[in-house]
Amino acid sequence: MNDLSPQLMRADIYTVLRREILSCAIPPGAEIKDAEFAERFSVSRSPVRDALLRLEAEGLVLINPRKGYRAAPISIADARDLFAFRAILEPACAASAAAEASDAALAKLDRFRSMEATEQDGANASAAFVRYNREFHLAIAGLCSNRRLRETTIDLIEQFDRFVTVSIGAEPDLQHAALISEHCEIIDALQARDGKRAGRILARHAGRARKRVLTALARSPIVP
Repeated sequence: MNDLSPQLMRADIYTVLRREILSCAIPPGAEIKDAEFAERFSVSRSPVRDALLRLEAEGLVLINPRKGYRAAPISIADARDLFAFRAILEPACAASAAAEASDAALAKLDRFRSMEATEQDGANASAAFVRYNREFHLAIAGLCSNRRLRETTIDLIEQFDRFVTVSIGAEPDLQHAALISEHCEIIDALQARDGKRAGRILARHAGRARKRVLTALARSPIVP
């Protein structure tokens, strides 16, 4: 890290911290010690604090002048708000993709029709599914032609990693195959250029996810 420019150094620290918070490698509510991360990256505390300030602006870090930094807790209220926001944004992205994306771009969604990693057992399969699920929804958002809508939706989807991780942790027997089947329905609708149908399936898909996540959060000890 010491060989990098200050700008790149700060960006890399921010990226690592953000990824670890979203993946729950830094658990919700956990203390974040800037000195420890400064030592880890072989830098002063300043670039670490800059990264934490950026994450605070995203709602992923809480800063208390007397108590330091901690990863923002996951709350039921926040989950409800984000699901409501996503219910507006993601179908709009799907409608744009169905109407304007190229045939070749829509054909590339076929890579999400199966996922070998879901056949694994244990934590690795769960982590693999979180990545697969995120990449699927990001791929749809990425096909939206409206830049502001696309970027806002992408940021929102990335924040859902924490909710998906928590819900899978609470339901280790969650059937990945059923969720992938729903993804296939969405792909079929998009490739048929039926944006309304894709939006309806996405809404149903999100509704089921909302129920799973809220049920998991109601039982979770990380909910404040």
